[in-house]
Amino acid sequence: MTTVESPRAPRTPRAGLDERILGAGTNARFGLLLLLIVAAGGYLPVPVLQTLHTGDYNGCVWAAGADFDPAHQIASAAREIGQALAFLPCVAHYAPRPPLWELLVGPVVVVAAAALATVLLPLWKQRRRRCVRLRLVAGGPEVAAHVGELAAGRIGKLPELFVAPAVLTRSASVFGTNRRPRLLLNGGLVACRTTDPRTFDAVVLHELGHIANRDLTATYGTITLWRSFLALVTVPYLLWWSGLGLFGLPRGAGPAFTPFELRNLAVPVVVGLVMYLVRADVLRSRELHADLTADRWGAPLAHVWATRSAQAGHPYGDRPGVSGLLHRIRHHHPRWDVRRDALHDPEPLFTVSPLLMLLLGTSATLMNLHLMGYVSADVSRLSDWLGQGLAAAPAAMVAAATATVLWRATARAAALGRRPPTGVRPGIWLGLGLAAGSLLSGQSSMGQWLPGSPGLLVLSVAAGVAFTCWTTQCARLATASWPGRTLRWPLALCLTGGWLILSAWFAWWNYFGSLYAVGFWYELDGVLQNLANAFPGPGTVDPDTGTAVAATYAVLRNVAYQPLAPLASVAAWTVPLVLWARGATGGRPGWLRPSAAAVPAGTAADAPAAGSLPLPRQALVPALLGTAVTAEAVVAVQAWLHAVHAAPGQRGGLYAVSYAVWALWAIAAGAFVAALIAAATPRFRLLTAFVAAGICALLGLAAATALMSFDGCVEPLSVLNDGCAWRPAWQQLENGGIFGFIVHSALTLAPAIAVAATAPVALLRAARRAGLTVAAGPATVVSAPWTRRRYVTTVLPAIAAPIPALALVAVLMVGDAHVQLTPKARLMSVTAQAEFQRAAGLPLLAVPEEIHWRQVHAWYRLGGRYLFEHAHTNMATMARLARPQVRGDHIEVTTELMTAMRPVCQNTFNVTTWEPVYFQIPDQVAQTAWHQFALTAGAAGRACLQAVDRHDTAAFHAAMLDLLTAARDVRTASDRVKAIIDDPADPVYEGRPTQPLQPRL
Repeated sequence: MTTVESPRAPRTPRAGLDERILGAGTNARFGLLLLLIVAAGGYLPVPVLQTLHTGDYNGCVWAAGADFDPAHQIASAAREIGQALAFLPCVAHYAPRPPLWELLVGPVVVVAAAALATVLLPLWKQRRRRCVRLRLVAGGPEVAAHVGELAAGRIGKLPELFVAPAVLTRSASVFGTNRRPRLLLNGGLVACRTTDPRTFDAVVLHELGHIANRDLTATYGTITLWRSFLALVTVPYLLWWSGLGLFGLPRGAGPAFTPFELRNLAVPVVVGLVMYLVRADVLRSRELHADLTADRWGAPLAHVWATRSAQAGHPYGDRPGVSGLLHRIRHHHPRWDVRRDALHDPEPLFTVSPLLMLLLGTSATLMNLHLMGYVSADVSRLSDWLGQGLAAAPAAMVAAATATVLWRATARAAALGRRPPTGVRPGIWLGLGLAAGSLLSGQSSMGQWLPGSPGLLVLSVAAGVAFTCWTTQCARLATASWPGRTLRWPLALCLTGGWLILSAWFAWWNYFGSLYAVGFWYELDGVLQNLANAFPGPGTVDPDTGTAVAATYAVLRNVAYQPLAPLASVAAWTVPLVLWARGATGGRPGWLRPSAAAVPAGTAADAPAAGSLPLPRQALVPALLGTAVTAEAVVAVQAWLHAVHAAPGQRGGLYAVSYAVWALWAIAAGAFVAALIAAATPRFRLLTAFVAAGICALLGLAAATALMSFDGCVEPLSVLNDGCAWRPAWQQLENGGIFGFIVHSALTLAPAIAVAATAPVALLRAARRAGLTVAAGPATVVSAPWTRRRYVTTVLPAIAAPIPALALVAVLMVGDAHVQLTPKARLMSVTAQAEFQRAAGLPLLAVPEEIHWRQVHAWYRLGGRYLFEHAHTNMATMARLARPQVRGDHIEVTTELMTAMRPVCQNTFNVTTWEPVYFQIPDQVAQTAWHQFALTAGAAGRACLQAVDRHDTAAFHAAMLDLLTAARDVRTASDRVKAIIDDPADPVYEGRPTQPLQPRL
């Protein structure tokens, strides 16, 4: 009987550290697959359900003056959102979306089928035609006893043993679940137990390594999930949409494949491909982990690799070019040479794969959009926090998978004294995946092939690079200084910060970033008008800077008021600050001590300490300099505005808004200077810039607040006040929440400013280092004595700086909670709708005559006829009552006439209240006349009611004349609509008119 060496004495000297450090990341990737299936399984059936239950959704779209032509996608979206008070009730009534339970059927069925398959698959694998229990064959008990000896002390429970006598290969497989594993031995392997016992022991120990690593449930879970999704969602979905595109079923037209339909066909294919590739990555990595586990137990794996390498044409041999790549993707086992080399150096388990990063980015964007599809069933329930919560789910999976991979690679580099990864290349691949997912799903291009502003997709790449560089430098900082015996706590801290950052990014991209990429931009004159309405006063903005003020307010408000944006921005610089403070005591990193015995000589574990760790003061000094720049910039803004508008009567309104906006840019300028100076440090450049910019933004905000609060104490710098007194800035600028806008934006801008300041410095240093070879050194710190001065200059700032920042964030989030938790539909009002129309515009589409007819017809059918007929009835009643009182060119007003006319005035006024909440007529001539009728008749109706109540005959007479004038306008609008419909026999004229739906106020 062959014995195996003790697990305390591995057979293969291994370079590096334990491959199990910080976990393998398999669970995060399995969670990614599960979430991707849940998201896609609920989202992909939505268009199918909508096709089966279309209702009158097209009518609502046409009544809004929108169109389905991709060329009008931005204008159509603006018309639908800009008339939400009519569009949302119309869709909810005439085309109700599928209920939530229908959306959940898809993922529930897929997951249930996968769970059932996971239970049934082992039963299928152990069927009698394929294998029998080992104890039932000749010599089986002896083989089982030997397997038991191999398993003793290594796994808790011996697996059920089976043998496949007809299979002559010297291999085995383990299947089942972690709770009930099964080991299947091929007949060739059992036969070689006596002729080649080393191969038998190596193969069996490798399979037992899978059981010890507890990877069975995750392995077969990924397999069954992928197959269930493919069979139950992908194939039926592709058959459905290919049939629709081929036969034109939803349109009643001929064959046509539009970008929208082709994306519908491509998305499930890509989702399935992503699942397959992630699944293959999980399966390949588990094989290497099982090899290393078996090697720790003393398995003679080198003997197996030598035998396999000598065999010609083995199934996992190396192939050049694309053929080799496809061959490796198709097989779920690494090549023999890779597995052999991994015993000496498990580098493949620590390598940051570009393909994995690309898949993570693509799947994150697809998950993001698919989860948002769940609430498309009832948009009226969508709130800021609900959207943020949906974005947080894929952010958690991507942050966990990415951070684990990057931290493992960094820890290995630190242990071996090699150059640590920078995170740039993984970030580029992650960002390309984010951009690719946005393009594939149509999120950034809607019905077009390409985005209207494709350059904005660079933001996705930049976000990916910034996130991976931040994560990598946090890992470098922790591996260089963390005194604890494990890196799991700093990893958890970094994961939390990274999750917040990605959550805020995804939420913003869902709502606004992708919209900008499509080609949307603001009507800045309308934004200025909205600001003037929100901040009433005689002051005006400088004409040369009005556009900049409007653009700043419009863009930054949508960024800074995302629910997690302030917290994520503060976490971006407080996380590295905490890591700095925890490792400020100096000394050798504690996490390396347990693994020192496993690390070859000459590496970081036994190398002399070299290099110094930047302490917080290297960020505090630039932050203080940046604060001084901020104060000087605010003073310059005050002097400039004082020179432009010095009159006391011109210090409100847009003048105060411009003051706040330019003070914000002064804070940003100081933060940029601080980040630029901090980025000059040779190590941890990005983290130093983050900390410097974050602290400077906080101090700069305090300095700007103080200068605003003492405004008027220095006459040449007085902006809002005359005379010296303490006037808190948050009270002076409380109208419209402009001071809150400054605070939100100052905190949120800090990380972006740090990235913008670090990028050119990093590129310049990279260019200077081109062609030079820099020796890599161990990432440990110089041991320094613990003194009171070191405590004061290091720990106190690191502890004190985050406290006011987090307190301020808590105040902001509590203050914003009510608005952000309230569904957006409930926040929509006539005023808010009008503000959106001014800011985004409500363009009239240039459509073909047939589409124009459909638009006007839908408007008339869904409520326009009701309004016109009531207006005509009121005008006819008014004329009938007034006709007996006409005396020449004026009306003789009597008490009886006023009394009889009051209900008519009330009804007319009621009709005009529908004009701002119902759809605008999708015709320029008719809408102009209808809008003029609403203005004239609304004012005249109100005046009539007041005149009757006051018995004011003169005012009543004037109101009657205005109402008669308004009657001509409504007649003009009605005649124009009827001329466009141009068919007196059209069914739209039959029966009782449809009353417009009540707006959602």
